[in-house]
Amino acid sequence: MKTKAEFDDFYNRNLLSRFVEMEEDRQKQLNVFIKRLAIVAIFIPVFTFLAWKFFIGDASQELEISAESLAKILLLYLFFSCFYCGSPISSFIIKVKDDLMETFAHFWGDFHYSYMKEIPSELLLKSKIFPQFTSSLGEDYFSGIYNGIKTTIAEESLYKRVRTKNGTTDVLVFRGIGILLEMPKKFQGQTIVLKDSGIFNIFKRVKNSERIKLEDPIFERHFEVFADSQIEARFLLTTAFMERILKAKQAFVGKNIQFSFFGNKLLISIETKQNMFEISSLFQRTTNRKMIDQAFAQFSSVMEIIDTLKLNPQLNLKN
Repeated sequence: MKTKAEFDDFYNRNLLSRFVEMEEDRQKQLNVFIKRLAIVAIFIPVFTFLAWKFFIGDASQELEISAESLAKILLLYLFFSCFYCGSPISSFIIKVKDDLMETFAHFWGDFHYSYMKEIPSELLLKSKIFPQFTSSLGEDYFSGIYNGIKTTIAEESLYKRVRTKNGTTDVLVFRGIGILLEMPKKFQGQTIVLKDSGIFNIFKRVKNSERIKLEDPIFERHFEVFADSQIEARFLLTTAFMERILKAKQAFVGKNIQFSFFGNKLLISIETKQNMFEISSLFQRTTNRKMIDQAFAQFSSVMEIIDTLKLNPQLNLKN
């Protein structure tokens, strides 16, 4: 596993000078943000006066304007203000990511970076470790070869459309990381390792799969296993490999981590509400190491999971 000292050396050689160059751009965008915020603030007293005039004063009796119409105007103004003021913030963050994130990823090997890209929805659904969803939104996406294995790491947000009394709305059902590992050799069936749900395990079902009871009591306290082939599930989940899965879980303390072996793929889901892999902010100097060091720690945790599993292209999981 790459060390923090190695990353510090990599940062000084490959990233520091480029962050220094971007400080001027950050200052310009910050000035734009402050000016826009001032412009928006000027009109707040105007809308406050209108609200007072039509809800407390007597003007509402003379002018035909409803509370609903005024509320719509205020909401429209609020939406415009957020977009108007937020634009320089997002523009700067995206520019930094476009310019520097791929170099950051190169620290771990032959990785490439894309923004707003995601693991295909059909793979997420086929894995059976993500909740049912109707739409998805990707953010940070890394792909490359790691230890001889084709690897994808993607930050994902999944939404499910539900009915409400006013129509429909999209509800967030998953936010976190998807790790997709592709092997040259295919699994015969599908083996799914889900988080343990305590007393609610009796209600848990996976279509076309049976519950597999394993001999490791510690593993059983943390996970539930389902598979369409009991023989293959036991071949994959040896005592040694179950220990490695438990160690992988420790890399993301308090986070839900689940695994699915299917086709020639191992897909891992890590649920976390934390916004991952952020390396800059409009409100911090670009040379401030806090965010880049945090992104290093987050990426290292993901890579630690892959290292802990000790996978190789031949799927020699038993050793």
